[in-house]
Amino acid sequence: MTYDIDDTQEEVVSEIAPDTPLPKDLIEHLESRKQHRKDVIHTTEKLTRFFVGWSLNSTGFLIAKYLLITGGGVNLWLAISLSFSICSVGSLAGLTGLRVNYNSDGLEVDNMQNLIKTAGGLVFAGVTTWLAVKDHQYFENLTKETVTQISQDIQTIEKQNPQSDPWVSIAVALALFIGSIAIIFKGRE
Repeated sequence: MTYDIDDTQEEVVSEIAPDTPLPKDLIEHLESRKQHRKDVIHTTEKLTRFFVGWSLNSTGFLIAKYLLITGGGVNLWLAISLSFSICSVGSLAGLTGLRVNYNSDGLEVDNMQNLIKTAGGLVFAGVTTWLAVKDHQYFENLTKETVTQISQDIQTIEKQNPQSDPWVSIAVALALFIGSIAIIFKGRE
């Protein structure tokens, strides 16, 4: 079966009718929903950035503390470099939008706020690393002072009572051992 198409037939041209305007209250509602959605996205982005930065800084701090506790001064520079590197990851990610060009007009920099945020993040990474190192140095000095004081007290007691020479050292060591075990197991309760 064939269809005969007559070329002389008038072509039907379709036009799109203009949209019917939305009611004013619906437009206001849609705009408020759009603004609310933007606010939620902005708040979520800020919270995510805060928690990622916080977790990176605390991880860097704890790694530095672990390295300094387990290795002492031997691991000092390793602890500093790892702590600073981990703490600065979040701030260095902000440099992705920075654009610097030099043309005939001079230096052109876009997204300068990212550079300021990065500088602030690097300062915060440095402060976190410094705090980890200073915290370790404080406890190391405190431990040395405690050992020195205990040693002086033992020598004073031994001078006053020479017959109790080995027993005082054994009693102090036993008291320290029992005290540390009590602190460890008391913390588990």
